[in-house]
Amino acid sequence: MNLAGRFSSLSAGSRSLILAAFLVPVGVGAYSDVKTGISLYRSGKLNEAIAEFKACAESDPKDADSRQWLGFLLLKKADYGGALAALQEARSLNADGAELRCNLGMAYSGLGKYAEAVVEFEKALSFRARWPDCLDNLGTAYLRLKQLDKAISAYKKAAAAAPNDPGIRNNLGLALQEAGRLDEAVAEFRKAATLAPKQAHIAANLGWALKQKKDWSGARSAFEKALAVDPNNYQAHLGLAEVCTALGDRDKAAQHYEEALRLKPSDTVSRYNLGVIYVKSGRFSNAAEAFAEVLKATPDDAEALTYLGWAQFKSGNSADGLANLKLATQKNPKLSAAWINLAAALTATGDSAEAIKAWQSVIGLQPDNVSAHLNLGSLLLRETKPEQALEHYQAAAKVDPRCAEAHFGMGAALAKLGRSDQAIAAYRKAVELDPKMAVAYNNLGVELEKKGKVEEAKKQYRKALEADPKNEEARRNVERFEKTPGSGTPPTPGG
Repeated sequence: MNLAGRFSSLSAGSRSLILAAFLVPVGVGAYSDVKTGISLYRSGKLNEAIAEFKACAESDPKDADSRQWLGFLLLKKADYGGALAALQEARSLNADGAELRCNLGMAYSGLGKYAEAVVEFEKALSFRARWPDCLDNLGTAYLRLKQLDKAISAYKKAAAAAPNDPGIRNNLGLALQEAGRLDEAVAEFRKAATLAPKQAHIAANLGWALKQKKDWSGARSAFEKALAVDPNNYQAHLGLAEVCTALGDRDKAAQHYEEALRLKPSDTVSRYNLGVIYVKSGRFSNAAEAFAEVLKATPDDAEALTYLGWAQFKSGNSADGLANLKLATQKNPKLSAAWINLAAALTATGDSAEAIKAWQSVIGLQPDNVSAHLNLGSLLLRETKPEQALEHYQAAAKVDPRCAEAHFGMGAALAKLGRSDQAIAAYRKAVELDPKMAVAYNNLGVELEKKGKVEEAKKQYRKALEADPKNEEARRNVERFEKTPGSGTPPTPGG
């Protein structure tokens, strides 16, 4: 397979930002119904408190306090639209202040309206400068807007105001990482992890930053610490799977992709990468199952079809494998990996005519693909088309002059064409480049014997046996001279 995995590149939006708490309204009036709602909230009866504040607001159109409280409680329920409406009503009644503005910013952030959130957070800070929570939320809004310099500035101000807040350090680390300032990001994540060693998501974020630096050992340690705290941390399993893949530990990588998928079955990227690992580990049946699941979500994914087809073919399901490889080439005719694997499968099944067409398609996409030229040359030789075969062996040798297989193929094609002197030169070049190529020694001997150079031919047959004692053609050629010297029995070429 020539395809690779699809590794995650987690943005700040998919990693663990830590949001500051919503702000409790201040300066409320002395209405008994408002006090009842506050009492219900403090007793943990959130729904009853919301109902009480709604009733207060309905009974008094000018009650800004109940609307501030209602907005705050709806924020806690993640009803951002309802919270925004209630808080805007409070503003229309001339209520104002740091808490109200900050909660308005949180409502806008919850709705994904980060530009509006920035305005409200900035206004809150005009009432209460150096307010860590609000600065932190301002940084997050800027981060969502991809205004990284402003995000970093806000987070740094927050960290200066609250240096021991792990959430602020974590968020600053994410902004620095997004800006490509990895060393600074790692430093902030380490500070956050030291302040909050039991927060798995901070350790996982540290792992992602170290992974981006290709500090595989450090990343692995960070992800393992995250899982020690929370064995069900999806991001840590995913990160550890990718680190283990990079380190070549396929078994561990598969285990962590499997865990990530247990926690998030809809993660097609992890399922795809798990399938790739299964293929590379020779677990073709498992790979076929994985890619079949990927294709349920993305039925037109030519790369997944290629992997599915190859996995099916290698697990013994040749018919479906070939069908899916052909389908992959139809879905994406320019996907060279699909053509390569289709060509290899057709070659293995002995369908030379179709295999030749597939290898030709590979070369059309990748003119310098040495392997494709070699395979096509071999098939053309079998089909007794030595002139065409010679062209492809020569093309392979032109791309890679030190490719012994290309020179051997040239020798075989030239021998078929009766150009013995050139064949001898090609075989000599092959054994020069690969002194262990037994079949080249043998065929060199055959051509020398044809030229009447029997003693030199015998030396080449012996070299072939020395290089590969199991080479039957060389053994038969040596035995011809040992049993009946000069018997006239024709030599046996190999390859």
